[in-house]
Amino acid sequence: MFGNKIKTITDFIFIKHQLNQKGLLIIPGTHRESLVKKALKVYQKGFAEYIITTGGVENKQGVTESQEQKNYLIKHKVLAKIIFSENKSTNTKENAVYAKKIIKRYKLDDRVLILIGKTYHARRLYMTFKKQFPNSDIRIISTIDDRNITRNNWYKDKNKTRKVFEVVRS
Repeated sequence: MFGNKIKTITDFIFIKHQLNQKGLLIIPGTHRESLVKKALKVYQKGFAEYIITTGGVENKQGVTESQEQKNYLIKHKVLAKIIFSENKSTNTKENAVYAKKIIKRYKLDDRVLILIGKTYHARRLYMTFKKQFPNSDIRIISTIDDRNITRNNWYKDKNKTRKVFEVVRS
């Protein structure tokens, strides 16, 4: 009985999309390197012509999430001219709002959005961006961060379970 509930919650939260077409790649604000690494792989496979980095939260050195992501991409041979950045957002909703402003300003194609997110943040990421982009095909590409929270272990460890429900509640 409890197993069915776990499966239902897991299937809802841990979205797993496949990439089958090009889109606009967006990296929601984070200082976690695993997300920008995943974004780089998606770009290198030819699934995106443009990238939007987001996030205004600064690290200890005063570098915003967005700038840190952009620096990483440029260091790994992504051309600066295809990277658009915003450094004002402080949460997922603002990531979507400010990304939308960039898309409108530069007339970028938003028919397909490819979002890179943490495994346990996938549903919230999808729902938040879908509100801002109701007509876009949103593809969530998840990556496991340093917390190692996966669809197969989130319910086996109280700290992982707590983190998953913290994301759901916020």
